[in-house]
Amino acid sequence: MNVLNGALCLLLVGMIILEILFIVRRNRTIHVRGKDDFFTYALIVFGVFLFCPVREDASLLESLRNVLLYVVLFGSVGVKRGISSKGIEKFGFTITWEQIIKIEIEEHLSSQMTVIIYTHKGKLKLLFNKYLIGEVLRALQNHVEAIYIQESLDKVLKLKKKNLKRRREKW
Repeated sequence: MNVLNGALCLLLVGMIILEILFIVRRNRTIHVRGKDDFFTYALIVFGVFLFCPVREDASLLESLRNVLLYVVLFGSVGVKRGISSKGIEKFGFTITWEQIIKIEIEEHLSSQMTVIIYTHKGKLKLLFNKYLIGEVLRALQNHVEAIYIQESLDKVLKLKKKNLKRRREKW
């Protein structure tokens, strides 16, 4: 068991180094920042707490493994997700513009929208704030032709354009 815990510790240290590289290199390339679904992340955190609990009677190697696992888990929040010039950036991989078949934009909560990306391999989701709808659409329209927007978001987009015109008139 100690050999397995030692190997897991080395793997987790490698994952921490990889996260640091993502944070340093990739975070600068994100034009419009999005985020992953909170519910999925909460399920992963719950699973890690369930299978690797913090115990007082654990050995030093087990405790080190658990701490490294929690650092990897919570450190992944620092890696930005969103839209870049290469494509849609998720944690650990990029969906290039050529892979995208279509995109649907739907209302998620009162202040968020969901961008659903369809590829040949399946679909992925990213969440954006509603006030970024103009920037998201500009970034996506440059690369993807098939973009479908929920009707309720059309109203938000029109309101945003009206407010922008009013601000320009005040200047």
